[in-house]
Amino acid sequence: MRATRAFLKTMDEWPLSQAATNFLVGSEFGHVIEGEVVASASGETMALYDPATGLEFARCAAGGVEDVDRAVRSARQAFEDGRWRNLDAQEKERRLRRLSVLLGQSRDLLSDLDVLDGGVVQAYSAFIVQFGIDTVDYYSGWPTKLHGSMPAAPHDVVVQQVREPVGVCAVISPWNGPSAAPCGIVPALACGNSVVLKPAEQTPLTAIVVAKLCLEAGIPPGVVNVVHGVGEIVGAALVAHPQVDAISFTGSGETGRRIQAAAAPTLKRLSMELGGKSPQIVFDDADLDAAAATITGAAWGHSGQVCTAGTRVLIQRGIHDELVAAMVEKSRSIKIGSGFRADTQMGPLISQEQLDRVSRYVGLGRAEGAHVALGGARQGDAGYFHQPTIFTGVDNRMTIAREEIFGPVMSVIPFDTEEEAIAIANDTEYGLAAGVWTRDLSRAHRASQALRVGTVWVNTYQRVNPSIPYGGVKQSGYGRSLGAASIDHYTELKSVWLKIR
Repeated sequence: MRATRAFLKTMDEWPLSQAATNFLVGSEFGHVIEGEVVASASGETMALYDPATGLEFARCAAGGVEDVDRAVRSARQAFEDGRWRNLDAQEKERRLRRLSVLLGQSRDLLSDLDVLDGGVVQAYSAFIVQFGIDTVDYYSGWPTKLHGSMPAAPHDVVVQQVREPVGVCAVISPWNGPSAAPCGIVPALACGNSVVLKPAEQTPLTAIVVAKLCLEAGIPPGVVNVVHGVGEIVGAALVAHPQVDAISFTGSGETGRRIQAAAAPTLKRLSMELGGKSPQIVFDDADLDAAAATITGAAWGHSGQVCTAGTRVLIQRGIHDELVAAMVEKSRSIKIGSGFRADTQMGPLISQEQLDRVSRYVGLGRAEGAHVALGGARQGDAGYFHQPTIFTGVDNRMTIAREEIFGPVMSVIPFDTEEEAIAIANDTEYGLAAGVWTRDLSRAHRASQALRVGTVWVNTYQRVNPSIPYGGVKQSGYGRSLGAASIDHYTELKSVWLKIR
């Protein structure tokens, strides 16, 4: 199941780091259960593809119900015997800090793996690796900060409120930020839980690395387990498993609804981030140079395969033509290619399936009357590349304005008044994020209050920090990741009444 030497030979033009080469040649791509890398019980494997070439480069274990059950039982035993849960809080912090150091030392390996199986460009990979490290740094300080309280109570009792870990937490992560896996598991670990991580089947490699580094950092075997495989089998088995107490999921709304229904019989705690159709509203007093640069960067970042990609761009009519021309000009010369090229600005889509999906939406945009101001076609013959595409003349009722495409397709919608802009922005089933571009502070406040989303960025976009909660409303899900909000998700509040004699 290792990477083939024949494939690695094709990478000579853009050589991998030595750490990545050693990992790809010398490692088995199996599940990580009870501290061991193991094959699937069935022996099944699945192919891994390089999105830049479309070539299969290795095979990874493809899990089934038996593998999920083994991983969950390992996590449950680890939780019940207290090997991590009952460890001194300061010692937990030391080991989590050690994990942060080890992730930093593995930066090149993680980045190369993201480029190889995720099609991530180097600049974006560097960001998500660092964000994963920063997240571990942030949560490594929480074990000693999980304070309880003593609320007012009747005079004959003392009541203590204490925070306790939930138990076994399943983290189902997406393929668009593989090295950000620590963002999902470390908050759970900081609270004393055990974890089963199910990475996306397209990008399983960094999860193996992170699990091994957890062991090296001193997190006991069984506390962090990894099971690979397709969501319909592995993800479904995790959601249905009676020994899993909480689920954290990032992915599509359709899958999120299935998870909610499947979790109902066991009343699992859920936190779900389900994507969006985020508007960027540009008023006529905005800094147009800054807006054009940031909006195009947000739309084409990771080829538009980001939940907060601001691809629904609302422009006040008086500046519409000027801003569109600036965005087209900035996007026309964007360098498209393999993420291993240092000058690449936009990489491939994750798969042929995703390329077909984007192409279908572009066809729908044309058919519904939108005008292609830029792009509109596949790029090249090899790999899964698509041109950055800008549609103008878009009405918010069009399919390309309403459905999440998850690709480099921008829909530009004109508006006249502030009230109209807010109405258009909120006229969507999603509510993940929004951008507002204006020099008017009062307008910025009004718009931020009126927009029904989880995050509003004003005169910037897609800024994130481990200490600031992130998540959506409406069909973009519920619950929050990052910040203290994750602590709430991964802990239970217990009240203890003590009778005074």
